[in-house]
Amino acid sequence: MPKLTDKFVAAQASDGRDRLLFDDRQRGFGLRITPAGTKIFIAQIRSNGDKRKVALGRYPDISVATARELALQAIADLRQGQDPALARKARAKALAAGGMTLGALAERWMAKHVQPKLKPRTVFDYEQLLEKHILPALGRLPVAQIEREDILSLHADMERTPRRANYVVSTVRAILNFGIDLGLRPAGNNPARRIKMYRERKIERFLSAVEIARAADGIAQAERTGRIGPHAAAGVRLALFTGARWLHVDWDRRLIRLPDSKTNEPRTIHLSDAALEVLEGLPRVGPYIVAGTLPGEPYKNLGRAWIKARALAGLQDVRLHDLRHSYASLAAGKGVSLQMIGKLLGHRHPATTARYAHLARDAAASVNDELGAAMTSAIEKGAPPLAGVVKLPRRRRRRG
Repeated sequence: MPKLTDKFVAAQASDGRDRLLFDDRQRGFGLRITPAGTKIFIAQIRSNGDKRKVALGRYPDISVATARELALQAIADLRQGQDPALARKARAKALAAGGMTLGALAERWMAKHVQPKLKPRTVFDYEQLLEKHILPALGRLPVAQIEREDILSLHADMERTPRRANYVVSTVRAILNFGIDLGLRPAGNNPARRIKMYRERKIERFLSAVEIARAADGIAQAERTGRIGPHAAAGVRLALFTGARWLHVDWDRRLIRLPDSKTNEPRTIHLSDAALEVLEGLPRVGPYIVAGTLPGEPYKNLGRAWIKARALAGLQDVRLHDLRHSYASLAAGKGVSLQMIGKLLGHRHPATTARYAHLARDAAASVNDELGAAMTSAIEKGAPPLAGVVKLPRRRRRRG
């Protein structure tokens, strides 16, 4: 599946058939190209085994960015059993009457703030939140009439996924703040403010040496049986970012230099002998180290590959990021300083590495116990007896 962009859509020509091209980023968003060459954006879902599809508009009458936002709302309407065309007309009437809906505001927020300023992965996360949670519950409400109870009700409905529920509230808060900046609500009047969030259980999972061996066996077995490919296996083994390219590898200095990261700064990944061995044995298919199924594309979701491998390893409670934590815990256990661990992991702030402080203290305590035992042993053995002093006779000098 391609990534739909204005450049890509403009370049498509008719081949005499009725074709559908779906976007690889946004599920259900696609482009129809008719035999006559007309290009129509569509949204599609599958419900109870049946496909439901709706036309969003023609290119170039609307841009890809606009079509994406229309697709988000249309898919939310379809999932609620609504007619997207009728729902869109209702929202247009509300907007014309000065009652912009949250759905319409969310479209503007995505187009003006999220898409041009944030990373693709963050954009995708917001699109998923809007499609699955926010728009079905709040999308039709006029921004000026949204009340605190509306947001509390949505938050309560998601109590079984507390982390996601909290993320939804913070996203609604951001959208409404955007609306306040546009003058759609009075300054300081954000009903999503000061909502008590669910407690999120912080999970710290560090693998033991035995579990690390089981994880390695699980990855090898998944690769050997064809459940995951060699590039996915290498990505999990190295915990690499899927966007890393071969040109980022500095073989002489034994590192990968990423020009961008989630902190918006370049990042250096140091390579051990074992990591270099994995890279050297990996087929080069396209520009990305962890190559995807489509030519020239990176692997999309290492998490899915790890889920298959961990099932074979019997480590169902271990997340992909826990492998990274375990790398740091091994370093801390061997007495490596927190400053060096942060450098190896590419942490920008010392506070990020502070989570491993208790492991470093455990290593220091272990060394302290060993030194204490050595001192106790020396004391118990006692000091060797002092040698006696023998007075030697004095030689007499001969007179000449």
